Amino acid sequence: MELIVLLVFLATIMFVIVSHHEKSLIALFGVIVMIILSPSYTFVDAFRSVDWNVIVILLGMWIISGYLSKSGFPEYVVYLLSRRFRSYGSLIISIALLAGFITLFVDNVLVILLLGGLAAQIAMASKRDPLLPVMVVGLSANYMGTALLLGDLPPQMLHSIAGAEFLDFIWFRGAPSSLPLLVISFIATLAIFYPLWLRGSRDRGHSFGETMVRLPDIERISGWVSIAGFAIFMGLASIRPMLGVELGAIAISVAIMISTILETARLHGKQRIPAFEEILRDLEWRVMLFYIALFMLVGGLKAGGVIQEVSKMISGYIVEELLLSYSIVYWLVAILSSVVEHDAVVLFMLKTLQELGTASGADPWPHYWATVWAGTLGSNATIAGAPALYLALVIAEKNRGKKASWREWMRITVPFTITSLAILYIISLPIIPRYIE
Repeated sequence: MELIVLLVFLATIMFVIVSHHEKSLIALFGVIVMIILSPSYTFVDAFRSVDWNVIVILLGMWIISGYLSKSGFPEYVVYLLSRRFRSYGSLIISIALLAGFITLFVDNVLVILLLGGLAAQIAMASKRDPLLPVMVVGLSANYMGTALLLGDLPPQMLHSIAGAEFLDFIWFRGAPSSLPLLVISFIATLAIFYPLWLRGSRDRGHSFGETMVRLPDIERISGWVSIAGFAIFMGLASIRPMLGVELGAIAISVAIMISTILETARLHGKQRIPAFEEILRDLEWRVMLFYIALFMLVGGLKAGGVIQEVSKMISGYIVEELLLSYSIVYWLVAILSSVVEHDAVVLFMLKTLQELGTASGADPWPHYWATVWAGTLGSNATIAGAPALYLALVIAEKNRGKKASWREWMRITVPFTITSLAILYIISLPIIPRYIE
């Protein structure tokens, strides 16, 4: 094992967490340092270590999400909710539920930008601190990204590394899988914290639908076409094994198709449709560069023998007792993801478990699921684990006009994270043995 590779990796992740500089730049610099110092890792190896299928999936999904977010449809759904729920507490919880379920299909950063700002406006209009509602939206948006294949990076890594297909996230080897388990735990967690946070929060004399949330200006064509794009993608993704094409090819093809339709409509007089160049300009290119660097860093760990050594160290614990090893992986990943960017933890663990399965012959699938679930939920504890939460914190601080101390926001995030992890762990224990072939 090349110790220098491990040290560079750890130093890079540490600087990503503590530094105020651009995270993608730090990660890419770490890749260069790793290549220079490692005798067994080259620029060609680094390029090949990137899972370009995952990157293209992200690009396709972000293009479709961009059209949907600019159409005004999400704001319109919030407007409808505001006319249905007249109390402050019920409206905030309904927005949190909406954030969770939109994140099944749309990047959580976009969801927080859309719904976090609306939650802050409602809080300010009700003369309440926006920190709680905005952070709840952030927690919810980050929560459900692993419920389906297209919502976040961890499930897409599970697809590329382990071969998980779209329908596997609903039903896997004859048992309920990611979507039903996360939906149950998500609703249960919100139900527990609703009376603690928001019940009884009524605003006499306010009509949310008329004064707090205005009727948005909807661009219907881009809205319906992007929704149709998501539906087409999900349909094709569910039969991908029969089609014999990469998921990234499906994602980018659907994105190009709807972009061509909408750009043609815009050039023929539908000026309110956003231009394709506007969609590209607003894509999360920094996040994409960070993900590319992350694959390269983990590729260096594999080339340097680190992943192989770690898999040997944990092989005895994984092979012997299923529920014990499932519990160890689940809570270890959860703890690590609370303080380290969770995509890095998930990618490293998936690669390690893959290596272990190849070497020992043990079925790694229960531990694959433990990794993606605990990695996502555990990251909700801090802004270091889930950078999307940092965006929610920024939105809340901007609206309240002052900084929030770490104690303030951790009083919200940590209890929520521990509760959600415990609920999912309990309901998954009877199901996990059925994932073994």
